Amino acid sequence: MMSTSPALSVLMPAYNAAIHLDAAIRSVLEQSFTDFELIVVNDGSSDDTVAILSRFASDSRLRVVHNECNLGLIATLHRGLAQCRAPLIARMDADDICDSQRFERQLAFLRNRPDIDMVGGAIRFFGNIAEPNVFQFPTTHEAIHPAMLFFCPLAHPTLMFRRELVERGLFRYDDEFRHAEDYHLWSRLILQVHVANLPELVLHYRLHQSQVSSGQANHQYNASLRVRKKMLGEAKIAWTDQDIVLHESVILERPLSRPDYLEALAAWFGKIEDGNEHSAYWDAASLHQLLRGKFAEVVRRQGSNAIAVARGVYAARYIDPANIPLRERRSARACLRALLRRVRAALS
Repeated sequence: MMSTSPALSVLMPAYNAAIHLDAAIRSVLEQSFTDFELIVVNDGSSDDTVAILSRFASDSRLRVVHNECNLGLIATLHRGLAQCRAPLIARMDADDICDSQRFERQLAFLRNRPDIDMVGGAIRFFGNIAEPNVFQFPTTHEAIHPAMLFFCPLAHPTLMFRRELVERGLFRYDDEFRHAEDYHLWSRLILQVHVANLPELVLHYRLHQSQVSSGQANHQYNASLRVRKKMLGEAKIAWTDQDIVLHESVILERPLSRPDYLEALAAWFGKIEDGNEHSAYWDAASLHQLLRGKFAEVVRRQGSNAIAVARGVYAARYIDPANIPLRERRSARACLRALLRRVRAALS
């Protein structure tokens, strides 16, 4: 039985979401935690969204708000947030599926951690991919913040947060960053409140062609790039256009065709860390660990000899030969021995 004032408000925008809406709503209504209200804001849908919503009319936890016309996601989210009555708010999308214990886990976490204002969790990608897979995000505030330099480590439909963020005017999407409005919001919010992710699976994230992230990929990328540049500027890092090209090559997994690519990338990473020493924008230890990990990924992707790379002036900061797997070190020594044998044979 739901109390007069529920413990949790769940906000779900829906626009022409008929094909997946039934499964999304059921995954919310069938949660192990039951003291919530589900607010679905129908953003002027022209398909069977309204008809599907009517199937759940008998469940008093469902509240439906209809926009008279299509207002777009940002305006719809702001309208929905104003309808939320509970001290905690969870986001949910009309094409995803909640894990059955999502709300129970996130509520328990926020109740036990008053220092954390927003929590997400691991997601399982499914749908328009060959094999479903689970992705775990960084879990601590200190690790989440620098990770934003490379991707959005807070999955929008997994988040649960305190309503006071809305009341304080902190939880506002900016239309100037449309298609990356969540990424931009988290980059602002994380400077003022503490966030976290659960390591456990909380959401099954459906991939399909009609998503904004698929249909508006170019707009989304450009808006996300603006967010990253804004963060670098706030961290007092004087970047050049070439620095940004190097940075984005890591994100896009497209190494540059230049012989000094790895050394140049290491120099750029060093510039980020040197700037952060003065601004303290990110936690220094977490930033260094992130950049070491990213550099190692690039080296592996390139198929480069890590021992040779580690001899670089800048790269030595991000590759420790002592931590290179023994098999790779032996392989490098074997190559050296083979070279020496060839030299001796040529001289004999």
